Amino acid sequence: MNWLLPGFLAGAALIGLPIVLHLLRRKPRDTVRFPSLRFLGETALRDTRRNRLLRWLTLLLRCLAIALLCAAFARPFWGKTPSASRKVLVIALDNSMSQQARGRWEEAQRWSLGQLEELTPGDQAALLIMQPEPTWLVPMTDDLARVRTALAAAQPGYDKTRYARPLRLAGDTLAKTDAGTRILAWAADEQRAGWRGTDLAEKLPPGISFRFLGAATAPQRQAAIISVRQSASGTNSLDVVIRHFHPTTPDQRQISVCNGNHVLETKGIALRPGDNKLTIACDWPAGAAGLRVSLDADDLPADDAAWIAATTTATNCVLLDAAAETDFLAHALRATQKIPGAGFEPITLPDHTWPMDAAVILRNAASFRAPALAWLDQFCEAGGAAWIFVDGSTAQKDWLQRHGVRVITRPAAEEPWHLRDWDAEHPALAAFAGQSLLPLLEVEFYRGFDLAGDALAPIANWPDGKMAIAELESDGHRLLLAGFPLDRAATDWPAQASFVPFVHCATRWLGAVKDTHTDWRVGDAIPLPDNAGTWHALDTPTPQKDLAVTGTVRPMVPGLYEFSGNGVKKTFAVNTPVEESDLSPWPNPDQLASLESPASAPANVRIAAALPTAWAAAENRQRLWWWLLAVGGCALLAELALANRTTR
Repeated sequence: MNWLLPGFLAGAALIGLPIVLHLLRRKPRDTVRFPSLRFLGETALRDTRRNRLLRWLTLLLRCLAIALLCAAFARPFWGKTPSASRKVLVIALDNSMSQQARGRWEEAQRWSLGQLEELTPGDQAALLIMQPEPTWLVPMTDDLARVRTALAAAQPGYDKTRYARPLRLAGDTLAKTDAGTRILAWAADEQRAGWRGTDLAEKLPPGISFRFLGAATAPQRQAAIISVRQSASGTNSLDVVIRHFHPTTPDQRQISVCNGNHVLETKGIALRPGDNKLTIACDWPAGAAGLRVSLDADDLPADDAAWIAATTTATNCVLLDAAAETDFLAHALRATQKIPGAGFEPITLPDHTWPMDAAVILRNAASFRAPALAWLDQFCEAGGAAWIFVDGSTAQKDWLQRHGVRVITRPAAEEPWHLRDWDAEHPALAAFAGQSLLPLLEVEFYRGFDLAGDALAPIANWPDGKMAIAELESDGHRLLLAGFPLDRAATDWPAQASFVPFVHCATRWLGAVKDTHTDWRVGDAIPLPDNAGTWHALDTPTPQKDLAVTGTVRPMVPGLYEFSGNGVKKTFAVNTPVEESDLSPWPNPDQLASLESPASAPANVRIAAALPTAWAAAENRQRLWWWLLAVGGCALLAELALANRTTR
């Protein structure tokens, strides 16, 4: 038994207080005889002896309660005796998609098993897998056979490589142990994409030996299908983009289009380094939910296939609430009808449930109050997408606050504001792709609001860097937020030439959120068109079980999936992460080696330094103090009952 805070044991000296009080109640020295008491006989003597016994039991219970209270505050725990010869090993196993490259997973398993062979009985090990979230496949244990079995059974997945969180979790876990030797075995391919965003200047805790497998050898042959879309020229062809990484010379490959197990088209192609755009003539079979496009296998087969779902036309119906003055949005949307096949028809919001096949644009506070509030909540919960212009009204702020968005009024300024930091890659700016963003930078704003929230992704910022236009994607909700009202007192944008193309692209993107042709990737949270239903795999590399889903789903395997619920069916194509196909290693391996803190003390000194943290962790797991308090409470209740009986 060890004590985390042994100083509280000194409080046990308070046991002397009930003992002193008990002794003060001893039988008096001067005996006064009452003649009438002589006739009580043995019964009175037995009662006197019984009361004396009960008082002793009461004293013992009081002393026990005080002792248990002090022991509970001292935080007891059972701990092993630290040993400078004992080893603790954490294996951090990279199970991202890049580990499916030929030979990488087998090498990582073989190397990790070699690290386990160095341990002896009494040593401990743990197995941590990195993706999609750092997870203890086997927590710290001295059962090394269990770690070996779990390591042999583990398989790589299809998610992105992220090294920062598993690195810190493994380091913090090892820092809490009291072993003389603490080892972090880093079984990863050191992919460059995985180390991006990691603070390599932050060292591991002192005393941890960092061993890493090292960068994997470059593949001999690697290409990935990064995009498949129906050709704009018609439904009888597909536009495919293939990124060719290795070799650095043209490579002859074969591409196929399949409907399930049925091959529709096969074509030989020559890939040049970089992106290769090609069109494959292929008739879409009647009734087909989607197609699979495949390359002949290379060193990373996981990204040699991509899926495309049967497309549906994005909605051209836009619902607008009432405008306070001139309806600039309605005019801008009607102007898009001159674009063949891509125009919009603005319609006033109905006074009943809003249709799910429409895009909704809201501008005034009445849309956030009853009865429209109930229809808005129903529309958003079912996966509908809305564009909201912030006007600062209380009802609107309250609704946005419930969805994790904070609205702060910007102070007035003498000079108008201009938006900056535009996300040129966002689909809402598709009309300006490859063109100058100067027309957007020239728009003037005189009144506006700062947008803030953890789930917001900025599209444009105010001059001070606060978000002005942002996208919200959280728990299946999709919102486009503009931090300004659309009136002449707030901005001159409706009078600018950039207004109509921006409104057209933003509304087109907003309506396409409900399109089955959305480019989903493994790990994305996909908003579903209904609150509850079944997620079923139609065509995947490995068999997948049906899932009961609500609101959103996060697929971990690429393929073609179908959602069905309450009479609604919808098909989704999920493909591999684009950045995971680049197998390039981190360019400066010396930075990785420098993650280990220099040894500044011998093993026995490191053990002494680590003991407080390790003991605190052990005490927190065992929580013996709770049981001591519980027993102490029972002792107090028993003492109270006995004390009442001895005072009668």
